[in-house]
Amino acid sequence: MHSRFPLSFLFIAAATLGHGQTVPPAFTPPPKDEVIQLDAVVVTGDPDPKTVFDLAQGASILSGASLHLREEGTLGETLSALPGVSSTYYGPGASRPIIRGLGGDRVRMLDNGVGSLDASNVSPDHNVSLEPLLVESIEVLRGPSTLLYGSSAVGGVVNVIDNRIPSTAPDRLISGRVEARFDTASDERTGVITTTAGNEHFALQVEGLRTETDDVDIPGYAQTGLGAPPGQIKGTLPSSATSTKSGSVGGSFFWAAGFAGVSVSEYDTLYGVPTGDIPPINIDMQQKRLDFRSEITRPFGLFKAAKVRFGLADYTHSEIDAGASTPNTTFHNHAYEGRIELLQEDAGDLSGTIGLQTSRSDFSAVGDEVVTPETLTYNHALFALEEYKLNPKVTLQFGGRYEYQSVKLGTVDPLLPAFPGYSATSGETRTDHGFSFSTGAVYYPAKDYSLGLSLAWSQRIPVPQEMFSNGPHGGTGAYEVGTSSLDKETSLGLDLTLRKRAGFVTGSVGGFVNRFKNFVYEQLIDPSPAPSPSNPDALPVYQFIAKDALFYGGEAEITLHFIDTEHDKLHLDFTSDYVRAQQTTDDQPLPRIPPLRAGAGLSYEHGPWTAGLNVQHAFAQDRYSPSETETPDYTLVGANLGYRFTLARVEYEFFARGSNLLNEEARVSTSFLRDFAPLPGRNVVFGLRASF
Repeated sequence: MHSRFPLSFLFIAAATLGHGQTVPPAFTPPPKDEVIQLDAVVVTGDPDPKTVFDLAQGASILSGASLHLREEGTLGETLSALPGVSSTYYGPGASRPIIRGLGGDRVRMLDNGVGSLDASNVSPDHNVSLEPLLVESIEVLRGPSTLLYGSSAVGGVVNVIDNRIPSTAPDRLISGRVEARFDTASDERTGVITTTAGNEHFALQVEGLRTETDDVDIPGYAQTGLGAPPGQIKGTLPSSATSTKSGSVGGSFFWAAGFAGVSVSEYDTLYGVPTGDIPPINIDMQQKRLDFRSEITRPFGLFKAAKVRFGLADYTHSEIDAGASTPNTTFHNHAYEGRIELLQEDAGDLSGTIGLQTSRSDFSAVGDEVVTPETLTYNHALFALEEYKLNPKVTLQFGGRYEYQSVKLGTVDPLLPAFPGYSATSGETRTDHGFSFSTGAVYYPAKDYSLGLSLAWSQRIPVPQEMFSNGPHGGTGAYEVGTSSLDKETSLGLDLTLRKRAGFVTGSVGGFVNRFKNFVYEQLIDPSPAPSPSNPDALPVYQFIAKDALFYGGEAEITLHFIDTEHDKLHLDFTSDYVRAQQTTDDQPLPRIPPLRAGAGLSYEHGPWTAGLNVQHAFAQDRYSPSETETPDYTLVGANLGYRFTLARVEYEFFARGSNLLNEEARVSTSFLRDFAPLPGRNVVFGLRASF
């Protein structure tokens, strides 16, 4: 029954966008007195920044009030209600975004345009080392973004943008923000401070955060199903407490032709892993990072601008039994990534960018759960992206990328068990080459309408854990085995998005289809192995294999502007998304795919007051892989209230936000822990934000 709904909502939404609107014969800029949406500038999708309205692929931006209304303790939960975005939810301490059913190494996490340089793509229990409460904005690109950011961006990109390195000279001597917030479900205590000082030649940025939470309240019991143990504590998710510290210092110099800046930052978090293990497991994670960024106009010759970004990180996390002093396993990742983008001088209606990207990762693990041997990975790439304005109503885009990857193994345990397709030798090196190409167009059929179309062909080079894993992995509750001979994963994706940016009805509606050859995923090969020295807990054995797959679906995001004046605003929002993912070789559903979702929200602003009410329903996920069971449906209801005032030239905002107000049990189909860890129960976040 659900399979027919996604197509219907796309057509209904498209009709709604056009209903009652006069369509003039040519595209012209909208008058200033009209309601304008979709004009937020995106810096991720193109080195030459564009608005969402002008992109060929689907995108979302959170900043300002829209970001504050969604802020959670992890990046995954902050974004999980956006159309096309779900999460790996591994409890309150770890959650990574999933885009259109694709996650892990197929979605790139960027920190100001450079990789997050952590281990979040390796396992869902590893959190992303980015703090949502310290960012200025978050950009989400849905669909293939491999040209600019590499083969691991075939599912999309999440770029977290902050002001650690100021990119513009401050307009006052000193400015900043102080925030305190609390909640009822986890007894959260959070403090945030950011400060920028400087003049037209130099700026200094200092920021810090400290947050503590207890085990979170849930409706009912944590574990469900036939394997649920007796005697569970009702109403609390055990081993879900968190403690996080984060801070940075950065500075920039400015001159007539650009700026250059550097920052040092540290992220330190300790969080419980709610897998039901006895004793419980905690993860203690630290990342120290150095970043450099510069932009120069008219650097030389044929280029109008040059952008340089570089990040260097030392990442460590330890998995420790609660109450123990010695970790079970410790992971290290010493990594860097850099990129240079050169923006070409416009040649008539032709503009473009060429660039170079390079990265290195030295990843290792020591202890009881060494799933993957030490690997030293180098990745180098060249890319070009061109744009041609065919006429005032049509802009064409095209480009390509070449990528080289080298993976060298460290010491491999010779006593590892043998599996078909697995082979790993100490010191061996595997090299691969990958190519990506894309073309697209943006068509402006009428005033305030745009139609984006993109076609992308890309090759994703397998990552070390897919090829060389051989060990127990507590994060997935499985004994994982790689396949050393995996070929490149090839995808062909088509994206179509219709947008309307002004008038009573604004928003976007889009659809996508993505066909994969050699799609890599984990397949259950032995559900009940006998205990062995390498697998003492007799975890089920999963192996990374490659089969063909098909993903398709769509998203809709529509706003009705009932009132839109300087002092009063009344908006009604509708959202929906759907993805269907099928392994086509054997015609079976793929695991951990998000369900059909639909939601609505009413927001009101009157002078200093803001208020809102929202609801989102996730339908039951009744299409699941042979190793899964059905995930029930759920409905989440939320509300928010805020009041702003100014005192002694400081702007204050009291805010309160309620989530899951009906205290409904909600389990996430994309999570490995859906049978162990439901989403938090009824919760109210309240606090005070001061900006000066």
